[in-house]
Amino acid sequence: MKYTGCTALAAAAGSVLEAFAVEPRWIEVTNPMVRLANLPEEWLGLRIAHLTDLHVGRLISLDYVRRVVEKTNAERPDVVVLTGDYVSRRSAINDGLTAALAGLEAPGGLFAVLGNHDHWTDASRMRGVLEAAGITMLTNTHRILDRNGGKLCLAGVGDLWCDRQLLDEALAGVDVNIPRILLCHNPDYCDRMPATPRVDLMLCGHTHGGQVNLPLIGRPRLPIRNPAYAAGLAGGPYCPVYTSVGLGMVGVPIRFRCRPELAIVTLHRA
Repeated sequence: MKYTGCTALAAAAGSVLEAFAVEPRWIEVTNPMVRLANLPEEWLGLRIAHLTDLHVGRLISLDYVRRVVEKTNAERPDVVVLTGDYVSRRSAINDGLTAALAGLEAPGGLFAVLGNHDHWTDASRMRGVLEAAGITMLTNTHRILDRNGGKLCLAGVGDLWCDRQLLDEALAGVDVNIPRILLCHNPDYCDRMPATPRVDLMLCGHTHGGQVNLPLIGRPRLPIRNPAYAAGLAGGPYCPVYTSVGLGMVGVPIRFRCRPELAIVTLHRA
């Protein structure tokens, strides 16, 4: 019995050590597959690298961002999307962050929206950093990607807590036959968005997956109303939503059974 107790204590201590010292920067590359009914043949197998919630600041360094960029490029994505919360403090919005993000590479382009923490620090300066890094902002607007005549729409809306979500404006003029992927920081927007114009897939962040995912209990703290959108692929009222658990941390520097995620979303036809 004494041996069993000591073993359990050692296991618990190991878990705590891992949660604070290992998991927070142990990046996991995930490979979710999403099927879209109207995906053109030219875009079959499109690989979208989804980065979110870096939270550069007290807990996350530029060295870590450079490692994220290196790991992303190693996956050779066709497109990179970023869905907000790049910093946790205003001083992190600087030329160093611009240089780090400028290292991202994707032949189809780099696209982004802002998150609530970007607004709480300095949205205008953060937008400037992203644009200087060669990243196209998609706040309430869209871009049409063309591959040998096959078209795909990437659009975005403003943060649910701190900005406006003008879906009509974001998708204005997009042909009904073109599949639409929407970037939005907060997945709760999936329950508030209108039925039209149509969205085929939302890519979101914001939740961090709670940063802690306890056995039997689950994720005790989530910054969203609908826990169905905590992590991974879920069905919304009008479209599926993929929520990445993100790459950084806020508050307590811990991740437990919830490693930082670099999602490589691959598109196929339903």
